[in-house]
Amino acid sequence: MALIPCAAIACLTLYPKQCIIPVMRTYVFRLYPSRDQRLRLDACLYHSRQLYNEMLARQKAHYAETGRFLGKYDLSALFAGRSGAYVPASTVQTLAARLDEALHTFLARHTLDPKVGFPRFKSATRWHSIQLRQWSNDVWLDRRCLHVPKKLGQAIKIKLHRAIEGVPRTCRLLKRADGHWYAMIVCLQEPNSASEEPQPDERPTIGIDMGLKVFLADSNGQTVENPRYYRVSQEVLRRKQRMLSRRRKGSQRRRKAARDVAKTHLKIARQRRDFHFKTAKPYAERYRLIVVEDLHISRMVHSNLAKSIHDAGWSDFLTILTDKAESAGGQVVRINPRFTTQTCSRCGEFVQKSLSVRTHMCPSCGYIADRDVNAAQNILRAGAQPSGTLGNSPADELRSP
Repeated sequence: MALIPCAAIACLTLYPKQCIIPVMRTYVFRLYPSRDQRLRLDACLYHSRQLYNEMLARQKAHYAETGRFLGKYDLSALFAGRSGAYVPASTVQTLAARLDEALHTFLARHTLDPKVGFPRFKSATRWHSIQLRQWSNDVWLDRRCLHVPKKLGQAIKIKLHRAIEGVPRTCRLLKRADGHWYAMIVCLQEPNSASEEPQPDERPTIGIDMGLKVFLADSNGQTVENPRYYRVSQEVLRRKQRMLSRRRKGSQRRRKAARDVAKTHLKIARQRRDFHFKTAKPYAERYRLIVVEDLHISRMVHSNLAKSIHDAGWSDFLTILTDKAESAGGQVVRINPRFTTQTCSRCGEFVQKSLSVRTHMCPSCGYIADRDVNAAQNILRAGAQPSGTLGNSPADELRSP
């Protein structure tokens, strides 16, 4: 008997006719705090980190005495009234919930892999956000300001560059490497009522093969170049990291150099994310079914291609592509990646080739095509089968360099 997930049970209860699970979407907006508000936010960031470290130390001591961890409600009760002059009381509760979640994740992963590390004490470089628990009680929004607890400065100017869809549930204040503050507002988007029957989708289907020499190749023969943002910025990073290593530890100049390195990494991440969105949107709008490989990226990065794979950001792109396709009424299907590159897409003959061979030449039928385009055509054929299921086997070969 198959088990029904809790989200599906809630969906059947709330929306029995359509069974569409509500979507949680996060909106990020730039904040423009005043000098006093910035000082309050920085102070809250510092003191909340100290409270989290105290909670972790208390959990370790309690486990050493009793052999079990405290629950998040017991931990919140122990630290009630410890918020101080800069930390809202509700934020202390979120700290207990955050630590409780980290411990549960550790215990779940530790049973599978004993090498998984225990939650660590947070340093200043690993603590960047303030969680506000309840929307409309702790935080709310108007056209110009984000209203937060008095300890954080009350009304903080915000730039709403786009409209918010859905019902806001919670908010997190985030300080990034560029020194600016951002508000991450999590909204619950209710499913639309299915009053009208869906119209048939006449859009075509397509298969996509992820690569490294080119970022992707589709079954229509089109390719997208790999921008390689990290490798392009490596020389800049090398100079900045060399300057960082020369600074004396604990000095102000070292902290300044560390911020400069972090800004470069932030710029690379933003460039890559922008490229992913701009690449995913045309495919999501033009095709009703997009077939991709179910890549086991966590296993693939244990190779000499690890830097290039991380630089391409396949996992983030596939997540964005799936979200965009669902928003456009389409679907992304993942299939088993086994032998998609080695099989001829025209006759099905197995043609073994190394990573250095960039052209597929079939000795059986004479079909000649780009290696990645041939793989994309095999991916499309596998995903278009009526009885096809999602692949759950690891790839037997590395992806294209």
